[in-house]
Amino acid sequence: MSSRLLVVTGISGSGRSTCLRALEDLGWFCVDNLPASLLPAMHEAMADRTEPQPVAVGIDVRAGAFLDDIDAALSTLEIGGISVELLYVDCADDVLLRRFAETRRKHPILAAKSIEEAIRTERQHMLALRERTALVIDTSDLNIHQLKAKVGELFGEETSAARMHVSVRSFGFKHGLSRDADYVFDVRCLANPHFVPHLRPQTGLSPAVAAYVMKDAGGQAYLDHIIGLLGHTLPLHQIEGRALVTIAIGCTGGQHRSVALAQEVAAYVRGLDIASVTVSHRDRPHVDGEKLP
Repeated sequence: MSSRLLVVTGISGSGRSTCLRALEDLGWFCVDNLPASLLPAMHEAMADRTEPQPVAVGIDVRAGAFLDDIDAALSTLEIGGISVELLYVDCADDVLLRRFAETRRKHPILAAKSIEEAIRTERQHMLALRERTALVIDTSDLNIHQLKAKVGELFGEETSAARMHVSVRSFGFKHGLSRDADYVFDVRCLANPHFVPHLRPQTGLSPAVAAYVMKDAGGQAYLDHIIGLLGHTLPLHQIEGRALVTIAIGCTGGQHRSVALAQEVAAYVRGLDIASVTVSHRDRPHVDGEKLP
């Protein structure tokens, strides 16, 4: 019986170790900083167990020259009919600089004259691995708890290796663009419930706000265009074996229009029955008694 094999890699400081700990909490057998040449032996050893566990192996720039062995190791596994999943954890350079400054940790590339130079050098070393990775998590806007939750969404018991995952997210442009999105829809062209006094304190999760956005603000026509596109492209992503598709919907503050449209888009994608779906609202303020449907 073959066990699932995942290689977790990425840029130092982006949260790769957090991903491995989250996978371990989900019941995965995790090994960090394994030389790539040992991947086939690791998979064979785990597959021969009576009750094989899914295996996650951390490989990053600390492997040094061993990084050059990864293509050969992956080819050996593929020839043997073993499908290896790759997860690349990335982060914006400015966020990485802040994280290294806050933790005062050394960068693994010690020969670099500065953290900026180390990050540039590391990206060059990791480029080939990044280009062959289909599943990328950008942690620029995620804290530790949010990153662990995302790993749970992608690799928890309810998400199979073959099933695509679609993450639908609302956000406010005034708080910054959603960085890791595959699709970004700007709904600031719709009439804004912020200027309707009795709707202003509520969010797009409120039935009254949602009804206003979809009807009076022109949201239904906009939604029709979104689902027309996604209805065509998401099945194609599934066919190509895409693991994660992130759809971001933004309005000015991330409270009304984007929230209402994100809920509708998530419901539509669930109805396609080709992917597991989660919906989140990055900038939605807390309103007492209001819950996600």
